[in-house]
Amino acid sequence: MIDNAALVHRVIDEIWNAGNIDLADQLFAPTYINHGGLIPDLVRGPEGIKLSVALYHAAFPGLHVAIDDLRVDKDAVTLCWTAGGQGPDDGAGTVPARMRGKLSGVTSSHVVNNQIQESWTSWDAPLVLQRLGIVEAGHEETS
Repeated sequence: MIDNAALVHRVIDEIWNAGNIDLADQLFAPTYINHGGLIPDLVRGPEGIKLSVALYHAAFPGLHVAIDDLRVDKDAVTLCWTAGGQGPDDGAGTVPARMRGKLSGVTSSHVVNNQIQESWTSWDAPLVLQRLGIVEAGHEETS
């Protein structure tokens, strides 16, 4: 039996940082749902995690997630993290300035039977959209 802090460490170290996406089948419940990020409620199950990791690594080569703080309260795990990586180059071998820098966020997860059942992520989504060139700086999406 793995403790909840060790489980979240494995998600960050082995899935997000090392790219071992097949581990998602073990660490995420088949019914997993992520209620945050760029596409809230659309990342479902281990396959959703695998796709999400692959997409973020394609958008930000060299992506690395650092654990800033990790707190466990029974089946709830709160992770404060910082992510960084370079965006794709502009074809001339340089990375646009908007793609540089780090991003911080918080992910709260509900863990049952050694699997993450659901999570909620809070971060600066408009900043990521700006860095990807989807929205212009100073422009915020409205819902």
